[in-house]
Amino acid sequence: MLNYAPVKTPAPRLIRFFTRPSLTLALGLALILTCEALLAVDVHLRGGLIVGHNTPAEALPDPVGYWGTLARYVAQNMTPLCWVGYLLVFDGLLTVLAHKKQDRSISSLRARPHRFLIAWLTSIPVWCYFDFVNFYFMDAWRYHGLPEAWWSRAGGYFIAFAAISPGMFLAAQTLQHVGLRRLRTRGVRIPRFVEVGCVLLGVLFVVYPFVVHDAIGNLTLWVSLMFFLDPINHWLGAPSILGDWKAGRWGRTLSLMLGGAVCGFCWEFWNYYAVTKWTYHLPFTGTLEQYRYFEMPWIGFQGFLPFAIECWVVLNTIVWVMDRLGLHVAEPLPDEYSVM
Repeated sequence: MLNYAPVKTPAPRLIRFFTRPSLTLALGLALILTCEALLAVDVHLRGGLIVGHNTPAEALPDPVGYWGTLARYVAQNMTPLCWVGYLLVFDGLLTVLAHKKQDRSISSLRARPHRFLIAWLTSIPVWCYFDFVNFYFMDAWRYHGLPEAWWSRAGGYFIAFAAISPGMFLAAQTLQHVGLRRLRTRGVRIPRFVEVGCVLLGVLFVVYPFVVHDAIGNLTLWVSLMFFLDPINHWLGAPSILGDWKAGRWGRTLSLMLGGAVCGFCWEFWNYYAVTKWTYHLPFTGTLEQYRYFEMPWIGFQGFLPFAIECWVVLNTIVWVMDRLGLHVAEPLPDEYSVM
Protein backbone atom coordinates (compact mmCIF):
# COMPACT_ATOMS: atom_id res chain seq x y z
CA MET A 1 0.00 0.00 0.00
CA LEU A 2 1.15 3.51 -0.79
CA ASN A 3 1.26 5.91 2.13
CA TYR A 4 0.21 9.30 0.85
CA ALA A 5 0.14 12.40 3.02
CA PRO A 6 -3.41 13.50 3.89
CA VAL A 7 -4.65 16.57 2.06
CA LYS A 8 -5.54 19.20 4.65
CA THR A 9 -7.83 22.15 4.18
CA PRO A 10 -5.61 25.24 4.01
CA ALA A 11 -5.51 27.41 7.07
CA PRO A 12 -7.02 30.90 6.72
CA ARG A 13 -3.56 32.45 6.62
CA LEU A 14 -2.57 30.23 3.69
CA ILE A 15 -5.80 31.08 1.87
CA ARG A 16 -4.99 34.77 2.28
CA PHE A 17 -1.48 34.12 1.00
CA PHE A 18 -2.76 32.48 -2.18
CA THR A 19 -5.18 35.34 -2.86
CA ARG A 20 -2.23 37.52 -3.76
CA PRO A 21 -1.28 37.71 -7.44
CA SER A 22 1.36 35.15 -8.28
CA LEU A 23 4.60 37.09 -8.37
CA THR A 24 6.55 34.09 -9.66
CA LEU A 25 4.32 33.83 -12.73
CA ALA A 26 4.98 37.47 -13.64
CA LEU A 27 8.71 37.21 -12.90
CA GLY A 28 9.05 34.03 -14.94
CA LEU A 29 7.31 35.48 -17.97
CA ALA A 30 9.32 38.70 -17.70
CA LEU A 31 12.61 36.78 -17.52
CA ILE A 32 11.82 34.61 -20.55
CA LEU A 33 10.57 37.51 -22.68
CA THR A 34 13.58 39.64 -21.75
CA CYS A 35 15.96 36.83 -22.68
CA GLU A 36 14.17 36.31 -26.00
CA ALA A 37 14.46 40.01 -26.82
CA LEU A 38 18.17 40.14 -25.97
CA LEU A 39 18.81 36.93 -27.90
CA ALA A 40 17.17 38.52 -30.94
CA VAL A 41 19.52 41.49 -30.54
CA ASP A 42 22.56 39.21 -30.45
CA VAL A 43 21.40 37.24 -33.52
CA HIS A 44 20.97 40.52 -35.39
CA LEU A 45 24.39 41.82 -34.36
CA ARG A 46 26.11 38.61 -35.46
CA GLY A 47 24.45 38.76 -38.86
CA GLY A 48 22.09 35.84 -38.31
CA LEU A 49 24.90 33.29 -37.93
CA ILE A 50 23.81 30.04 -36.23
CA VAL A 51 26.37 28.23 -34.08
CA GLY A 52 26.94 24.63 -35.13
CA HIS A 53 25.89 25.10 -38.76
CA ASN A 54 29.46 25.17 -40.07
CA THR A 55 29.94 28.15 -37.75
CA PRO A 56 31.92 27.61 -34.54
CA ALA A 57 31.14 29.95 -31.67
CA GLU A 58 34.69 31.33 -31.93
CA ALA A 59 33.90 32.63 -35.43
CA LEU A 60 31.13 34.95 -34.21
CA PRO A 61 31.98 38.68 -34.23
CA ASP A 62 32.79 40.10 -30.81
CA PRO A 63 29.97 42.05 -29.15
CA VAL A 64 30.20 45.83 -29.19
CA GLY A 65 28.93 48.19 -26.51
CA TYR A 66 26.93 47.62 -23.37
CA TRP A 67 23.82 46.20 -25.05
CA GLY A 68 25.89 44.00 -27.34
CA THR A 69 27.80 42.57 -24.39
CA LEU A 70 24.60 41.97 -22.41
CA ALA A 71 22.92 40.35 -25.41
CA ARG A 72 25.91 38.04 -25.94
CA TYR A 73 25.87 37.05 -22.25
CA VAL A 74 22.22 36.05 -22.57
CA ALA A 75 22.94 34.16 -25.81
CA GLN A 76 25.66 32.23 -23.99
CA ASN A 77 23.40 31.44 -21.03
CA MET A 78 20.04 31.16 -22.75
CA THR A 79 19.23 27.67 -21.51
CA PRO A 80 19.89 28.15 -17.76
CA LEU A 81 18.25 31.59 -17.73
CA CYS A 82 15.10 30.42 -19.50
CA TRP A 83 14.87 27.30 -17.36
CA VAL A 84 14.73 29.52 -14.27
CA GLY A 85 11.96 31.53 -15.91
CA TYR A 86 10.16 28.34 -16.89
CA LEU A 87 10.17 27.01 -13.31
CA LEU A 88 8.88 30.35 -12.02
CA VAL A 89 6.07 30.34 -14.59
CA PHE A 90 4.85 26.88 -13.65
CA ASP A 91 5.16 27.59 -9.93
CA GLY A 92 2.97 30.63 -10.59
CA LEU A 93 0.42 28.59 -12.55
CA LEU A 94 0.23 25.99 -9.79
CA THR A 95 -0.13 28.73 -7.19
CA VAL A 96 -3.08 30.17 -9.11
CA LEU A 97 -4.67 26.70 -9.25
CA ALA A 98 -4.01 26.20 -5.53
CA HIS A 99 -5.76 29.47 -4.76
CA LYS A 100 -8.66 28.77 -7.10
CA LYS A 101 -9.34 25.34 -5.59
CA GLN A 102 -8.23 26.37 -2.07
CA ASP A 103 -5.94 23.35 -1.99
CA ARG A 104 -2.39 24.14 -0.95
CA SER A 105 -1.14 20.68 -1.97
CA ILE A 106 -1.49 21.53 -5.67
CA SER A 107 1.45 23.96 -5.60
CA SER A 108 4.17 21.34 -5.26
CA LEU A 109 7.11 23.74 -5.03
CA ARG A 110 5.53 25.61 -2.12
CA ALA A 111 3.78 22.72 -0.39
CA ARG A 112 6.65 20.23 -0.84
CA PRO A 113 9.83 22.33 -1.15
CA HIS A 114 12.12 19.56 0.09
CA ARG A 115 10.81 17.16 -2.54
CA PHE A 116 11.40 19.85 -5.16
CA LEU A 117 14.95 20.38 -3.86
CA ILE A 118 15.71 16.66 -4.10
CA ALA A 119 14.32 16.57 -7.64
CA TRP A 120 16.46 19.61 -8.47
CA LEU A 121 19.71 18.22 -7.04
CA THR A 122 19.30 14.63 -8.24
CA SER A 123 18.48 15.83 -11.75
CA ILE A 124 22.17 16.75 -12.12
CA PRO A 125 23.68 13.25 -11.68
CA VAL A 126 20.83 11.73 -13.70
CA TRP A 127 21.63 13.95 -16.67
CA CYS A 128 25.37 13.46 -16.14
CA TYR A 129 24.70 9.73 -16.55
CA PHE A 130 23.03 10.36 -19.91
CA ASP A 131 25.89 12.63 -20.97
CA PHE A 132 28.42 9.99 -19.91
CA VAL A 133 26.71 7.34 -22.03
CA ASN A 134 26.51 9.72 -24.96
CA PHE A 135 30.03 11.14 -24.99
CA TYR A 136 31.82 7.86 -24.37
CA PHE A 137 29.61 5.38 -26.22
CA MET A 138 27.13 7.04 -28.64
CA ASP A 139 28.11 10.53 -29.84
CA ALA A 140 24.46 11.38 -30.56
CA TRP A 141 24.67 15.01 -29.41
CA ARG A 142 27.46 17.54 -29.03
CA TYR A 143 27.83 20.82 -27.13
CA HIS A 144 29.07 24.00 -28.79
CA GLY A 145 30.29 27.37 -27.54
CA LEU A 146 30.90 26.34 -23.94
CA PRO A 147 32.44 29.16 -21.86
CA GLU A 148 36.19 28.90 -21.35
CA ALA A 149 36.05 29.71 -17.63
CA TRP A 150 35.34 26.56 -15.62
CA TRP A 151 33.26 28.44 -13.05
CA SER A 152 31.02 29.79 -15.81
CA ARG A 153 30.56 26.31 -17.28
CA ALA A 154 29.89 24.82 -13.85
CA GLY A 155 27.25 27.44 -13.06
CA GLY A 156 25.47 26.87 -16.36
CA TYR A 157 25.63 23.09 -15.94
CA PHE A 158 24.27 23.29 -12.40
CA ILE A 159 21.24 25.39 -13.29
CA ALA A 160 20.44 23.78 -16.65
CA PHE A 161 20.94 20.16 -15.57
CA ALA A 162 19.17 20.65 -12.24
CA ALA A 163 16.08 22.15 -13.85
CA ILE A 164 15.46 19.30 -16.29
CA SER A 165 13.51 16.94 -14.02
CA PRO A 166 11.61 19.60 -12.02
CA GLY A 167 10.69 21.34 -15.28
CA MET A 168 8.97 18.23 -16.63
CA PHE A 169 7.38 17.41 -13.29
CA LEU A 170 5.88 20.87 -12.71
CA ALA A 171 4.39 20.84 -16.21
CA ALA A 172 2.94 17.38 -15.56
CA GLN A 173 1.60 18.47 -12.17
CA THR A 174 -0.17 21.39 -13.85
CA LEU A 175 -1.67 19.13 -16.51
CA GLN A 176 -2.92 16.74 -13.85
CA HIS A 177 -4.81 19.50 -12.07
CA VAL A 178 -6.39 20.97 -15.18
CA GLY A 179 -8.16 17.71 -15.92
CA LEU A 180 -5.91 14.80 -16.88
CA ARG A 181 -6.07 13.20 -13.44
CA ARG A 182 -9.70 12.32 -14.22
CA LEU A 183 -8.56 9.76 -16.80
CA ARG A 184 -9.52 6.54 -15.06
CA THR A 185 -10.77 3.13 -16.15
CA ARG A 186 -10.95 -0.30 -14.68
CA GLY A 187 -7.55 -1.47 -13.53
CA VAL A 188 -5.34 -3.63 -15.73
CA ARG A 189 -4.25 -7.04 -14.50
CA ILE A 190 -0.49 -7.40 -14.99
CA PRO A 191 0.93 -10.85 -14.16
CA ARG A 192 4.01 -11.07 -11.99
CA PHE A 193 6.06 -12.68 -14.75
CA VAL A 194 5.42 -9.63 -16.94
CA GLU A 195 6.70 -7.36 -14.18
CA VAL A 196 9.83 -9.49 -13.79
CA GLY A 197 10.24 -9.49 -17.56
CA CYS A 198 10.17 -5.68 -17.56
CA VAL A 199 13.01 -5.57 -15.04
CA LEU A 200 15.11 -7.99 -17.09
CA LEU A 201 14.33 -6.05 -20.27
CA GLY A 202 15.37 -2.88 -18.47
CA VAL A 203 18.74 -4.43 -17.64
CA LEU A 204 19.26 -5.29 -21.30
CA PHE A 205 18.23 -1.77 -22.31
CA VAL A 206 20.74 -0.28 -19.86
CA VAL A 207 23.55 -2.42 -21.26
CA TYR A 208 22.69 -1.94 -24.95
CA PRO A 209 24.26 1.54 -25.52
CA PHE A 210 27.50 0.36 -23.89
CA VAL A 211 27.66 -2.62 -26.26
CA VAL A 212 26.74 -1.09 -29.63
CA HIS A 213 28.91 2.05 -29.34
CA ASP A 214 26.61 3.86 -31.75
CA ALA A 215 23.93 6.56 -31.70
CA ILE A 216 21.35 3.81 -32.17
CA GLY A 217 21.74 3.25 -28.43
CA ASN A 218 19.25 6.11 -28.07
CA LEU A 219 16.51 3.58 -28.81
CA THR A 220 16.92 2.12 -25.32
CA LEU A 221 18.64 4.90 -23.35
CA TRP A 222 15.46 6.91 -22.74
CA VAL A 223 13.39 3.96 -21.48
CA SER A 224 15.95 1.68 -19.82
CA LEU A 225 15.72 2.96 -16.25
CA MET A 226 11.93 3.17 -16.52
CA PHE A 227 11.63 -0.54 -17.39
CA PHE A 228 14.25 -1.49 -14.82
CA LEU A 229 13.19 0.56 -11.80
CA ASP A 230 9.43 1.11 -12.04
CA PRO A 231 8.39 -2.50 -11.25
CA ILE A 232 10.84 -2.45 -8.33
CA ASN A 233 9.28 0.78 -7.06
CA HIS A 234 5.89 -0.89 -7.27
CA TRP A 235 7.06 -3.92 -5.30
CA LEU A 236 8.58 -1.65 -2.65
CA GLY A 237 5.39 0.39 -2.23
CA ALA A 238 6.72 3.57 -3.81
CA PRO A 239 4.67 5.58 -6.34
CA SER A 240 4.94 3.87 -9.72
CA ILE A 241 3.49 3.88 -13.21
CA LEU A 242 2.83 0.16 -12.90
CA GLY A 243 0.76 0.79 -9.77
CA ASP A 244 -1.20 3.47 -11.61
CA TRP A 245 -2.03 1.12 -14.47
CA LYS A 246 -3.13 -1.64 -12.10
CA ALA A 247 -5.45 0.86 -10.41
CA GLY A 248 -6.74 2.21 -13.74
CA ARG A 249 -5.13 5.63 -13.31
CA TRP A 250 -3.83 6.93 -16.64
CA GLY A 251 -3.58 10.65 -16.01
CA ARG A 252 -0.15 10.64 -14.39
CA THR A 253 1.36 8.65 -17.28
CA LEU A 254 -0.12 10.97 -19.92
CA SER A 255 0.72 14.10 -17.91
CA LEU A 256 4.36 13.08 -17.61
CA MET A 257 4.60 12.35 -21.32
CA LEU A 258 3.06 15.70 -22.20
CA GLY A 259 5.24 17.39 -19.59
CA GLY A 260 8.27 15.95 -21.36
CA ALA A 261 6.94 17.23 -24.69
CA VAL A 262 6.32 20.73 -23.30
CA CYS A 263 9.88 20.88 -21.99
CA GLY A 264 11.19 19.50 -25.26
CA PHE A 265 9.44 22.19 -27.30
CA CYS A 266 10.78 24.95 -25.06
CA TRP A 267 14.22 23.37 -24.70
CA GLU A 268 14.86 23.08 -28.44
CA PHE A 269 13.36 26.50 -29.17
CA TRP A 270 15.67 28.24 -26.67
CA ASN A 271 18.63 26.19 -27.89
CA TYR A 272 18.61 26.91 -31.63
CA TYR A 273 19.81 30.54 -31.74
CA ALA A 274 21.87 30.36 -28.55
CA VAL A 275 25.67 30.66 -28.64
CA THR A 276 26.17 27.90 -26.06
CA LYS A 277 24.05 25.06 -27.43
CA TRP A 278 23.93 21.46 -28.63
CA THR A 279 23.34 19.71 -31.95
CA TYR A 280 22.27 16.15 -32.79
CA HIS A 281 23.59 13.45 -35.08
CA LEU A 282 21.31 10.41 -35.49
CA PRO A 283 22.52 8.59 -38.62
CA PHE A 284 20.48 5.46 -37.84
CA THR A 285 17.30 7.42 -38.65
CA GLY A 286 18.34 7.76 -42.29
CA THR A 287 16.57 10.43 -44.32
CA LEU A 288 14.20 11.11 -41.42
CA GLU A 289 17.01 12.99 -39.68
CA GLN A 290 16.53 15.96 -42.02
CA TYR A 291 13.00 16.62 -40.72
CA ARG A 292 13.68 18.68 -37.64
CA TYR A 293 12.15 20.85 -34.96
CA PHE A 294 15.01 23.37 -34.80
CA GLU A 295 18.05 21.12 -34.02
CA MET A 296 16.09 18.05 -32.94
CA PRO A 297 15.00 15.51 -35.59
CA TRP A 298 11.27 14.96 -35.18
CA ILE A 299 11.76 11.23 -34.83
CA GLY A 300 14.18 11.88 -31.98
CA PHE A 301 11.76 14.30 -30.35
CA GLN A 302 9.60 11.31 -29.39
CA GLY A 303 12.22 10.47 -26.79
CA PHE A 304 11.06 13.37 -24.61
CA LEU A 305 7.84 11.49 -23.82
CA PRO A 306 9.29 8.43 -22.04
CA PHE A 307 12.21 10.53 -20.75
CA ALA A 308 9.89 12.40 -18.36
CA ILE A 309 8.50 9.11 -17.03
CA GLU A 310 12.02 7.73 -16.64
CA CYS A 311 13.17 10.74 -14.60
CA TRP A 312 10.06 10.50 -12.39
CA VAL A 313 10.69 6.81 -11.78
CA VAL A 314 14.31 7.52 -10.82
CA LEU A 315 13.22 10.27 -8.41
CA ASN A 316 10.82 7.90 -6.64
CA THR A 317 13.58 5.32 -6.30
CA ILE A 318 15.94 7.91 -4.80
CA VAL A 319 13.30 9.14 -2.35
CA TRP A 320 12.53 5.55 -1.27
CA VAL A 321 16.24 4.83 -0.67
CA MET A 322 16.65 8.05 1.31
CA ASP A 323 13.67 7.17 3.48
CA ARG A 324 15.07 3.70 4.19
CA LEU A 325 18.39 5.30 5.16
CA GLY A 326 16.56 7.42 7.71
CA LEU A 327 16.87 10.60 5.63
CA HIS A 328 13.21 11.54 5.70
CA VAL A 329 13.67 14.77 3.78
CA ALA A 330 11.21 14.62 0.91
CA GLU A 331 7.59 15.26 1.74
CA PRO A 332 5.30 12.37 0.67
CA LEU A 333 2.97 12.93 -2.25
CA PRO A 334 -0.45 14.10 -1.02
CA ASP A 335 -2.41 11.64 -3.18
CA GLU A 336 -2.14 9.09 -5.96
CA TYR A 337 -2.54 11.75 -8.66
CA SER A 338 0.29 14.12 -7.78
CA VAL A 339 3.51 14.07 -9.77
CA MET A 340 5.67 16.14 -7.45
